Formats: sequence, structure tokens, C-alpha cells
Amino acid sequence: MPVEANLNYDTKDPLVVTLCFRRGEVDRIIDWVVGRDLLAGGMTLLVGDGDVRIYPGEDDPGLVWLHLETPGGRAVLTGCRRQLTEFLDCTVELVPFGQETEWMEIDASIARFFSEGPDDLPKT
Repeated sequence: MPVEANLNYDTKDPLVVTLCFRRGEVDRIIDWVVGRDLLAGGMTLLVGDGDVRIYPGEDDPGLVWLHLETPGGRAVLTGCRRQLTEFLDCTVELVPFGQETEWMEIDASIARFFSEGPDDLPKT
């Protein structure tokens, strides 16, 4: 079945992209955080191990397959290789590969981590 999904990139967390899609008929948004380098690698060969695997389509090189798996279920998605490549190109214009650490705010992230109380932490 068709699934509407969006990819998001934030220079504050330059190593990852977030895939957001709706699950089922309910307006429940699911976010998957995927390494940007993993997504880029999946354009040309099988990458990933465990809960995320990405690879180009064998029968249709214009597609990229994403396998997402959790103990609660799994999703197998396809995406347009051209659109994914355009998205990645935009992220590289913002933060070139290899320069991600220059954009990371390590001190702010550590301070935020230690200032969070129990009510701020995820329930899962």
C-alpha cells in the first residue's frame, strides 16, 4: 500500500536523517532516525544490519528499498532513487560528508542530556 513519507535533515544533528511516515489508518506519525551515510550507501549497495537495511532495487534501479524492523513489527518501503539522491545532495550542500563534527554542538548536547529529568525521557 502507498505510504506517504518525508525525509528531514537538521544541521544540529548532521549525522542523521529522519524518515517520518504515517502508520495505518490512524494519524500516528512514526519517526525513524537513519544515519545519513547509511542512506547514501544504500543507493549503490546493501547496507545496514539489524533493524535498518537499505539497498538499490535489483529489478528496477530507479528504486531504493528500506527494511525497518522492531520487535513490534517491520516495514518494507521503496523510495525513488532520484528523489533520495536529490535529498542527499541538498544535505551535502548544507554539511559536506566528513565535516559533520564541525556542526555538532557536543557541549550543548551533553548539558541537555544531564539536565533532563525523568519526565523528559522517553517512556519506551
